[in-house]
Amino acid sequence: MMWRRGKILGKGGSAIVYLAAVVSPPRSNELPPSLMAAKSAPVNNSQLLSIERELFSQFEGCPHILRCFGDDVTIEDGEQWYNILLEYAAGGSLADRIQSYGRGLPETEVRRYTNSVLLGLSYIHNKGYVHCDIKPQNILLVDDLSMDLNEKMNRVQERTAKIADLGLVKKAGERLTEKGRKLGIRGTALYMAPESIRHEDYEPEADIWALGCTILELLTGKEPWKCDRNTERVTILFKIASTQEIPEIPSGFSEEAEDFLKKCLVRDPKSRWTERNIERVIERANTLCDSIVY
Repeated sequence: MMWRRGKILGKGGSAIVYLAAVVSPPRSNELPPSLMAAKSAPVNNSQLLSIERELFSQFEGCPHILRCFGDDVTIEDGEQWYNILLEYAAGGSLADRIQSYGRGLPETEVRRYTNSVLLGLSYIHNKGYVHCDIKPQNILLVDDLSMDLNEKMNRVQERTAKIADLGLVKKAGERLTEKGRKLGIRGTALYMAPESIRHEDYEPEADIWALGCTILELLTGKEPWKCDRNTERVTILFKIASTQEIPEIPSGFSEEAEDFLKKCLVRDPKSRWTERNIERVIERANTLCDSIVY
């Protein structure tokens, strides 16, 4: 497959994401979309991206996780780049959605996103992995496509939420060590579970805590922990790890939404909802209604 690199969509710690336009599709039965996202890193620094590519392959059967259409190596300005070609999320991330809406999203909309993310997490957990970095920035909105009677692809307004960025995914039960030493905490401070900070313990329960923080942010339009730009990361980590606080759940949500958040934001991971009762979580999420008091 031949493609052309476009504008930069985002930058991470070890890779850059570009818009990619397909110039010549592959000779296969399944045609890729005309636009994709190319996640790229220099070949000599592409080990993490290569691992992420393998993870996308393992999760390719799940419609709630971003699709990967393959990988390749290109030479640009004399340097070799390793690229993985991903589904393009025209709707941006849930963080973008919050920013454009300007406040908390309606519960009916949040319910739809919640269902998709829960199904994606359930798939990841059942495969024996933990995502470790669930947050609004890592959940992307992909256009739904439908076929009309003339077999032409038509866009519909509703967008599907899909889990992206598998760069921090780890095996459940696996201790994060390298040459006999712990690798330290991973993830984004505002969404990290207490046990992950205290014990560097990253199991499926930690993803459910992060999901609770994410859903709370979608509903309020505000980050789960009150802080400003001058608040140091270590201060947030200390509050999460060493106090008995949980993110504040404002009044005004439906009873179902409040109960859902409280079940996710339990400090004791053994009492928190997990993938073992994920069907119950989904059932609860399905009852969310658009009843926020603004």
